Amino acid sequence: MPSGQGVIETLATPPLASLQQVLDTNGPFAGGDHVIPSFTTSGAFLLPAGTYPVAGTYGVLVRAATIPPEAGFIIGFNGIVGGQDVSQNKFRDPIAQLCLVSSLPITSAKIVTDIFDVQYATQLFLWDARFATFEAIGLHVFPNFSFDLFWMCVL
Repeated sequence: MPSGQGVIETLATPPLASLQQVLDTNGPFAGGDHVIPSFTTSGAFLLPAGTYPVAGTYGVLVRAATIPPEAGFIIGFNGIVGGQDVSQNKFRDPIAQLCLVSSLPITSAKIVTDIFDVQYATQLFLWDARFATFEAIGLHVFPNFSFDLFWMCVL
């Protein structure tokens, strides 16, 4: 039997069915550290071309654009779902890391409020409204990998 969702959870994060992924045309992001306060799109369903703050998003879909041949992984689910290849092979080591960076209100000190480790070639991360005050994403991409980012927006 499905469990009910509380009022706070319903208001904090929109249902997945109302979100649309929007490609960040600043990518793919190669190995190293990247500070991402905004993303740029050439246009998406109902979203005109332009630059938008990442703080207005509800999450990010991270997709590996480059995977080095020596990267070790554990075989997971691999199948065609609705005509699309869905691979859930898990890399033995993290291949990227996402950090939500916020500022404290009085001192403006920068702090990391949440950390997400990427261990799959395609991985979705959603955050709720308590993270709506973050100002940037810190992205660390491990050497020889690169990633495209698709920001989850209500369109």
